[in-house]
Amino acid sequence: MCDVETVRKIAKCLEMPAGELELNEEQIVTRTCGNKVVTGFANILNVLAKESNSDIAKSSCCNREVEAQVYQWIEFAVLYVSPGSKDKHIAQQLLRDFNRLLLNKSYLVGHSLTIGDLAVFYAIYDLVESLTPIDKENYLNLSRWFNHLQQRPEIRQDKKILNFTTIYLHGWATGTHM
Repeated sequence: MCDVETVRKIAKCLEMPAGELELNEEQIVTRTCGNKVVTGFANILNVLAKESNSDIAKSSCCNREVEAQVYQWIEFAVLYVSPGSKDKHIAQQLLRDFNRLLLNKSYLVGHSLTIGDLAVFYAIYDLVESLTPIDKENYLNLSRWFNHLQQRPEIRQDKKILNFTTIYLHGWATGTHM
């Protein structure tokens, strides 16, 4: 999750050049842009957001409290979501927690899309892709949030659109009834 490709995708969402990205000898993503070198996934995203004039960047840096919350979501995505999504039991708990969190919210921080949403979106994409239609219905709030984000081409990029139809029998029973 906290890889070079994810930084490129988020930089593209922020309408910023990603710069030269590589993994250093400790396998930590590093960005070189001009003569500035930034190391660490969360640090790179923070710098990109501060340098960008995109709406996502502006909502990610509108005040210190929002910046801190966004940074916490990015760290959470790196340290817990990405590795946790590979363990079945932790993944189920993650999905339940996100579903509960998104009950009364449209975004993870505030009322606008932030880079915290992007980091979590990319961290859980494969996990959400593996869900059955019934699973997606069990996580309606998470499904709503995820589907909302994936509908934006600048976020989805090369990822396929996942199906969130609530009529899960539709694919199995395609005949017409009179």
